[in-house]
Amino acid sequence: MGKKKNKNKVSGAVKTAAKTEKKLANKLKKELANLGEEDIAKVVAQIEREEAKRAAASEKSLPGPPSARAYASLTPHPTLNELILFGGEYHNGQKTEVYNELIFYNPVSNNWRQIKAPGAPPPRSAHQAVATPANKGELWVFGGEFTSPSETQFYHYKDLWCFSLAEKKWEKVVAPNGPSARSGHRMSLVGRRLLVFGGYCDDGRECRYHDDLYAFSLDTRTWEKITPNGRGPSPRSACLMLPAGNDSVIIYGGFSRVREGRVERACTHTDMFRLSCGGGGGGAGGGGGAWRALGGGARPARAGLAAAVNVHANRAYVFGGVNDVEETEEELKGEMSDDLSVLDLETARWHAVTLRSEQPRPPVVPDTPIEQPCPEPVTVITDEVFTIKLGGAVAEAGAGAGAGAERGVCGAGRAGGGPCARMSAALAAHRSVLYVYGGVLEKDDKQFYLGDMYSLDLHKLNEWKTIISQPELPDWLGSDSEYDSDGSDDESDSDDSDEQ
Repeated sequence: MGKKKNKNKVSGAVKTAAKTEKKLANKLKKELANLGEEDIAKVVAQIEREEAKRAAASEKSLPGPPSARAYASLTPHPTLNELILFGGEYHNGQKTEVYNELIFYNPVSNNWRQIKAPGAPPPRSAHQAVATPANKGELWVFGGEFTSPSETQFYHYKDLWCFSLAEKKWEKVVAPNGPSARSGHRMSLVGRRLLVFGGYCDDGRECRYHDDLYAFSLDTRTWEKITPNGRGPSPRSACLMLPAGNDSVIIYGGFSRVREGRVERACTHTDMFRLSCGGGGGGAGGGGGAWRALGGGARPARAGLAAAVNVHANRAYVFGGVNDVEETEEELKGEMSDDLSVLDLETARWHAVTLRSEQPRPPVVPDTPIEQPCPEPVTVITDEVFTIKLGGAVAEAGAGAGAGAERGVCGAGRAGGGPCARMSAALAAHRSVLYVYGGVLEKDDKQFYLGDMYSLDLHKLNEWKTIISQPELPDWLGSDSEYDSDGSDDESDSDDSDEQ
């Protein structure tokens, strides 16, 4: 009788990997003990358990505006003239604080109120949120990440939550076959489906970017992985994903790291695609659809842009963003933008928005008593709701980069006022008014998390109105460089800021 084979025997490579994993876990445990931090997965689970204990919702008016933050979501209320702010994070160079605050802003009364509801999600940033008027109003939140105060640990979520605006309570929606854990992804409501695309996940050993596409049916509450025909966008995070009608989305830009041999380089994308969803997006079986590459006109490479869709006019407003230029193998220089553009979602053409206060006046002619009128910009988009007067071509790459830093703090001294150059701001268009809140300003190798807020009347396009001023930049408690004195790359600063 022959010798029996041990079916449970593992190879030497597997044993080595297991030993390495154990050493890394023990090393992390010691580091956390020195920092006074617990394992981040345990912290997240504990927060969720504590939130579940809340018996009833409470509501209070805030004495002032929310704190500064970036990577938050600002969502138009589906039935009321309000904005819904959720999550986000703040980093001062030494510590990071992540929020799960649910805050409502009323632009008429200029009032902020916070709701603490039963079963709230754990704190997160770089998530996505979408509101729908169904069932008297719902706010859907997917994914994101939680960061420990020291930024030594990152936890990526793959959970889906629904907040009932009428009942003021959260529900964790558990459905199989959904997207993997990620942040920096994008989510859009198309028909009765939530479409989720891209994002990234960094487990401390490997950073993976995604190009997968999932659909969640709001009717059947089921996930489906979508595989469209044709060549679509490459893996990326921090891109734009804009719903174009009830059966398609447009994806533009974003950030990823691309490996070429043994070298990994940063890549800020400039390509644009349209996904036609085929069956109209009525349910989980609406079809995979097809990708189609778009030209869309010359457009600078950008990631971390803020976007807001005017559904009735079939156009999107896009603000800010960053283009990471790789100066060396270890250093990235972020060229930030304060451009405001409009994307026609039907024609996929870009237009720069020029405010009336920013229009150049004609030169003064001596001995001419009659004042020459200021030339009107060209009207390029008209619909039944209102007419937008836009400028010419979109600014070239680098135009406006760092503009806010040169003009003073966040728009001081600029024509029309308004937000300075930044990335990962929160943008919302509601009832013909555009709102910009927060974001990150890079200046002198430092990252300043902003707390200012502005609005722009899309009917008049006169000038930005300041809702929350930013008289000076917040204190920076970190070093002047993203890199340690020994030259090692600080992953928490160099990667996450550009990829969410």
